[in-house]
Amino acid sequence: MILLLGFFISLFLLLLLIGKKDKTLADNTLLCMFAVYAITIGGPYLEIYNRENEFPHPHLINNAWLFLLLHGPLLWLYVKSLTEKEFKIKPLHLLHLTPFAVFLVLHMLNYLFLSADEKILLAENELFTTTLFFKIRGISIGVFSIGYNIWALKQLRNYRVTIENQFSNIESIDLSWLKTLVIASLIVFSVNVLVFNINNYLNFANFYEIAVFAYSFSTLYVLYIGYFGIRQGRIFVDYPITENDQRLESTDQGTLETVVNKDYSHIITRLTLLMESEQPYLDPELNLAKLSKLMNTKPGIISEVLNSTLNQNFFDFVNKYRVEEFKLKCLINDNKHLSILGIAFDCGFNSKAAFYRAFNKFEGISPSAYISKVS
Repeated sequence: MILLLGFFISLFLLLLLIGKKDKTLADNTLLCMFAVYAITIGGPYLEIYNRENEFPHPHLINNAWLFLLLHGPLLWLYVKSLTEKEFKIKPLHLLHLTPFAVFLVLHMLNYLFLSADEKILLAENELFTTTLFFKIRGISIGVFSIGYNIWALKQLRNYRVTIENQFSNIESIDLSWLKTLVIASLIVFSVNVLVFNINNYLNFANFYEIAVFAYSFSTLYVLYIGYFGIRQGRIFVDYPITENDQRLESTDQGTLETVVNKDYSHIITRLTLLMESEQPYLDPELNLAKLSKLMNTKPGIISEVLNSTLNQNFFDFVNKYRVEEFKLKCLINDNKHLSILGIAFDCGFNSKAAFYRAFNKFEGISPSAYISKVS
């Protein structure tokens, strides 16, 4: 029943995305993912249905496993399309489909063109699980899937570093939901690979019993990625480039390094003065591009100064000022009527979670504990 539910959920989400206007590459990738999920979840259901009803459709069984080899490449494409602004699909990227193509050919040679009676015999007695091809395909699917999930985690970690160097509020773009999904997927795939491959040698359970248990997790997977994936908006925004930025973009790397090294102290002084006098951190949408325009300095130079000299990324640099502003405002009598969150929003934060994380990081206690301490 849960497999049938997962199949229809996948179809429903697929139809939702088909009807979405102005789809991005990420949306189209998600659309393909739901189509593949529908096949990989619906396939085992068809196999169980055939076994329980004397195999009325034998040619529909034992084919869906092939599409498991598309989960990894589609995850790769989805993460790439969300985290790299200029990413476009190139012919070389088709190499990611090599495992699918190879096993499709092997499947055709070993199984696809067998007669109905031969397929029924293999399925009825689970003889296919004793073949070398079955064992190779099981290990291969596991290795490819786990490998792509590990790559996705690495890509998301690099992406996190990138956005923390560019934005002061990252709640809507940090893709923490996707990281959670990938970690869960990695754990489930690892356990499934272990269980399936041990069962190949010990035969402690019926293959289809294990399959139903394993594919049941796919239904939860589809629900999770459907809820967050469809809601995920565009991440990167193009900012206008100033004339000064264009001049600096044409400067060679060696010259840039010299400029940065020479003006470190000067830039830090200007930056500190700007933050204290104009308080740009009060703008919840402050980002590196906006700050660089206020400074009339290339974003890369500001980022280099923060990372190399102050040992901070842009995210922490700005939020440290916001926390200090909160500490001042919470002591002002005129602000006593405001809630903790109301004061935090006045200081440039745009979410409760972001504020509490930042405050705990810099002060080591919660905002309410701090107020009680200083009152």
